[in-house]
Amino acid sequence: MEIGSGPSSQVQLEVLKKSTEVQEQAVNQLLQDSSQQLKEQQETVEKTQQASGAALIGLGTSIDISA
Repeated sequence: MEIGSGPSSQVQLEVLKKSTEVQEQAVNQLLQDSSQQLKEQQETVEKTQQASGAALIGLGTSIDISA
C-alpha cells in the first residue's frame, strides 16, 4: 500500500480550480437574476404609483364641492 494513495496534488488543484469557477458562475448568475428581479419590481411600483396618482387626480376633478 502506498503512503500517498489518492489523487495527485495536481489533480486536486485542478478540481479545486474548476469548482471555484463553477461557484463564481453560479454567484454571478444569481446576482444577475436578482438585479433583473429588482428592476422589474421597481418598474411595477412606478407603474402602480402612476396609476394610483392618475386615479386620485381623476377622483379630485370629479368631486363636486359647490353644495
